[in-house]
Amino acid sequence: MTSLARAIPIVTALILIMAMVIIAHAQAPPPPGPSTTPQYFTCTEVIPTVSGSTLSHVIIWLRLNNVTTSNGLLYLLSQTYYNPFSPYYHEFITPQEFAKWYSPPSYVFSHITNLAEKYGLIVNYTFPMLIEATGNASAVDNFLMALQSAPSNIQQWILSGECIPIGYFYVNSVTPSYKPQYVAIPLNTTNMNSVLTTNVTVINGVPMQIRYHQVEIWLPKGLEFIYDELPLLSSGYAGKGLTIAIVDAFGDVNFTLAGQYVYQNVACNDLATFNSLFGLPPASCTIIYPTGTPVLTSSDLSTAKGWSYETALDIEYAHTMAPGAKILLVISPTSGDDLFTDIEYVVAHHLANFISLSWASPEDAYYMPPPSYNLLYGYDEIFMQAAAEGIGVFAAAGDWGAFDLFVSPIEPSVWYPASDPWVTGVGGTTLKGVISYVMTNRVEYAWDWNSHYMWGTGGGYSFAFPEMPGQEMIHIVYERTYVYEQDLGIYFYTVGHRGVPDIAADADPYTGVLLIINGELSPYIWGGTSLATPLSAGMTTTIQSYLGDSFNIGDLAPNLYLLYYYYPSQFYAWSSAYPTSGFISGIPGATFVTLGGENGLYWVIQGQWNPVDGLGQINVYGLAHLFPYITPRYLFASQMQIG
Repeated sequence: MTSLARAIPIVTALILIMAMVIIAHAQAPPPPGPSTTPQYFTCTEVIPTVSGSTLSHVIIWLRLNNVTTSNGLLYLLSQTYYNPFSPYYHEFITPQEFAKWYSPPSYVFSHITNLAEKYGLIVNYTFPMLIEATGNASAVDNFLMALQSAPSNIQQWILSGECIPIGYFYVNSVTPSYKPQYVAIPLNTTNMNSVLTTNVTVINGVPMQIRYHQVEIWLPKGLEFIYDELPLLSSGYAGKGLTIAIVDAFGDVNFTLAGQYVYQNVACNDLATFNSLFGLPPASCTIIYPTGTPVLTSSDLSTAKGWSYETALDIEYAHTMAPGAKILLVISPTSGDDLFTDIEYVVAHHLANFISLSWASPEDAYYMPPPSYNLLYGYDEIFMQAAAEGIGVFAAAGDWGAFDLFVSPIEPSVWYPASDPWVTGVGGTTLKGVISYVMTNRVEYAWDWNSHYMWGTGGGYSFAFPEMPGQEMIHIVYERTYVYEQDLGIYFYTVGHRGVPDIAADADPYTGVLLIINGELSPYIWGGTSLATPLSAGMTTTIQSYLGDSFNIGDLAPNLYLLYYYYPSQFYAWSSAYPTSGFISGIPGATFVTLGGENGLYWVIQGQWNPVDGLGQINVYGLAHLFPYITPRYLFASQMQIG
């Protein structure tokens, strides 16, 4: 939880950075792509204090096969998402086909799994791009050391190998860590029930929002209203038959038992209480633990409690926006790379239609010592598989503005996995609304960078990944050609790199939401891109239920870039004032335009993509009705000129 008391004076550092990036400077080479040499991280390297008997996981990240060949995986994905006239357009493959076509040779898996078993490890999973096993830390380290002497025909398929001690990830860790992207401000009240009856906006008997002192609290029904979901929900399109997977660490732990180091996940109970309080239908809520049940220790107890708020926020607001969809809560035992193994578990078993990830790590951290950038390319393979299967993934763009605050002085960085080219990155907005029976004003600005609270929507340009084909198609802007990376010692040349985010949604805690945690209403108002991400995943799920089998969305972002390219005049809902009845009948336009704002380095540009809010905020009704227009039938009929 972000504390207002931990404000840090950074204005001088911020001005210095902004001054440096505009100085003319010879272009330095960008950070490297994946190393041809595997990168290994033993338990003692990752966490020096870990004992040899500590239970640990080991992940071996493999290079996929047939990725860049003329008819390989990247070609398939390009045709699937960016060429409406291709026979592969939105024709998705099965997990079995993916494994058959793109896995490394079988002898690679045999060698590595046999070696792991030789050192006493239990092999948990073999997926197309990774192998995970379990054992004590000394066995894991011995296995990793032996693997470094593997024959060259094995080594050439390995990206990296890493140890992940269970329950100790944050102790002196030197690997990139994944943080929930939420913030909260106290409501300063001893009676939370009084908040629910103070200055409430009610339309047709339904509470929409609460104005409490200086904050504007959006209630679940108000979010459905203001993002133009009601026309679909009232017609029975609420996500029925679809599944949203929420991947988090630890889950929503029982705080009382956790204090005794006893693990109990109460997430589905909290969701049921949330639904009862706010008049939402019951949810189908299932919890799975693909990489094991969390182990609570003195080292990770506070971390587990922090992830509890994250988990509750995720499932409660994904359900809000897709009240008929199934919620699959996928829990990792640590906030390390078991998170990615759990994502791959969902993808390889095709357990969901959409996946919401409200956690992140600054991308530049992967390029700082010890070098770990090969990990990024291992993760990317998971998201390529998800896209190939038609599973849409949403990820939080971060809550620290355009910066990485882990380093001093702070420096620019986008956040991963939102920066992955096969993920829809979700930024944050400030959502204000004045609702009456006659007219409704909805005003959405960027969630501005605030150097006092050290928060604001993430955004910028990726170090690791090139510009997405859709972004190249619409000629996204590069607001800063160079940004200075002090820790890397380079002026990073941004042009031609993936822009983040793709879309945005409400994230400002001053226009935030309420939360049920451990059976009670939290005395805070919650925000962050951890709110924006499940909101966006839920909205897309509701749209998918409306489209049915006629159009499977998959990864949302490429679809939006195509719509913007082919139908720019119909893309935005431009007005900030509508008859309230319009939110009942539906408002045209794929997204709501953002009216202004910045994230510390970049600025909103109304009516086009920008590295603050991307292409804007989903308009559920309008986007649902525009999707059919990027199918060949409509594109041929429109006889539009391409160019």
